[in-house]
Amino acid sequence: MEGVQEGNNENSDTGEVAGPHPEAAKSTGHNLTVEDSLPVPAAPEDAGARPAQQMAAFSPSQETFSAASRKLSRFCRSSSGVLSLQEALKEKQARYKEAREYRRTKIDASYKYVFEVLSVRLGLDVTTVEEMILDSPSLEAFDSFFAKGGSKALKIFYQEGDVPGIECGRTFPGVVKGSKMLQLYVDNTPDKFVGLCLFFVRFKNDSPINAKTIHEDIFFCVLDATEGLLHGVRNMIEKVFLPAILATNNWGVLSQTKQDTKDKQNFVETINRYLSFLEGAIISIEGTVQLKQVDHINFSKLQSFEEVTAAADNPDMVHQLEEVLMIWYRQIERVLIESQQMRKEADNSGPLTELEHWKCMSAKFNFLIEQIKGPNCKAVINILNVAHSKLLKMWQELDARITDAANESKDNVKYLYTLEKVCQPLYNYDLESMTRGIPNLINAIRMIHSVSRYYNTSERMTSLFIKVTNQMVTTCRAYITDGGFSRVWEQKIPIVIGKIKVCVSAFMSSHGPVWEEMH
Repeated sequence: MEGVQEGNNENSDTGEVAGPHPEAAKSTGHNLTVEDSLPVPAAPEDAGARPAQQMAAFSPSQETFSAASRKLSRFCRSSSGVLSLQEALKEKQARYKEAREYRRTKIDASYKYVFEVLSVRLGLDVTTVEEMILDSPSLEAFDSFFAKGGSKALKIFYQEGDVPGIECGRTFPGVVKGSKMLQLYVDNTPDKFVGLCLFFVRFKNDSPINAKTIHEDIFFCVLDATEGLLHGVRNMIEKVFLPAILATNNWGVLSQTKQDTKDKQNFVETINRYLSFLEGAIISIEGTVQLKQVDHINFSKLQSFEEVTAAADNPDMVHQLEEVLMIWYRQIERVLIESQQMRKEADNSGPLTELEHWKCMSAKFNFLIEQIKGPNCKAVINILNVAHSKLLKMWQELDARITDAANESKDNVKYLYTLEKVCQPLYNYDLESMTRGIPNLINAIRMIHSVSRYYNTSERMTSLFIKVTNQMVTTCRAYITDGGFSRVWEQKIPIVIGKIKVCVSAFMSSHGPVWEEMH
């Protein structure tokens, strides 16, 4: 018994648990299960003798089993969530595809006609155009354009954009996420307009569009904004609308009276003035000079006093900033040199072109000054000032020159604006109003010569009077040709001779004071 007791004590000291040995299990051919691997509780009589040993043996295996159970549970929940997301995605795709097919059912002969016109203009097949239109979430713009009392215009934009998502109802295999592709947008674009605007117009909407007569009821045109919206609008008016107006003989309810002829001439001249305004706006925008961007210097870390002082103590940084300042210096100096060169102008340019020129110059100089006053340029100047750079003297002289040029252009614009109203009679193709308006124009020019600080030089005043003369000649030519609607050789000789005599009389009676002012 003592031997047995000693053996039991040895087993308890080693922490071994009674049960089949693994090798014995293999020899008998039994497979161990999870239950087999769990520790077997001791008999009740041994519970008091070995509670710590039994718990120590039982706890690790139980924790392992619980951890495995938790991992399995989380995996199941994760798999279930993935399946749920996939099912939801499939359900959305099915709904979007169903909506796309519903849009397809609305396509009738009127839609097909629009698609064919777009196909011819864009060089795409009709099926491709149809699929691109169906990518739009709604065809309400088409329905409104075709309906009675609906919209009188249908706009479709063709430009590059993001690849449509699943909401369009179809997929694009092989297309990389985030890439761009040419698309058709109905009614508006998600970004700024930079492509083609293909628009259809109907002048009457008192009845729905008839598929049989749609080619007679609607008109099609294209606005090309690939070079900019202002370029597109100007080109359309200049190359499409204005030639069509000049070629039109039937003006509807307008009769052939003298007053109606003047109205048509004034209408054409208004379009020409608008074209000049667009040209000036384009020149102002494109004429602005952007100082070179510097990417290798972080100017945001050169703003505080400590940062400026530290940069000024760094010779390499000072050298880099001096190179940047010289780049900006050359850019600004080039603008100043170009502004002082002789301008190339058309032989028939009028006085308002002088105003447009100085407006463009003012915009150019002011934009440069805004950049000079910006945080990047200020940081460079502050650091070079602390470092006592020798380039600052050159820069200060240039800064004074560009400021003076900006003040000059601003002052010239202010005074030339006074000519805008008194010059209008010269642009109305009415000799009587032109003759009556000359004295007011001369008084305005005299005021500019007396008061203006910069524009009262003999060269500029002479140039201005020449432009006034050019516009008077243009008005006389328009009077003889009825604003371009009647050619000289298409009119009767006595009528043309009479018009020429009226022009000579008006020109001489108004031109004498002009030359007196010039001399």
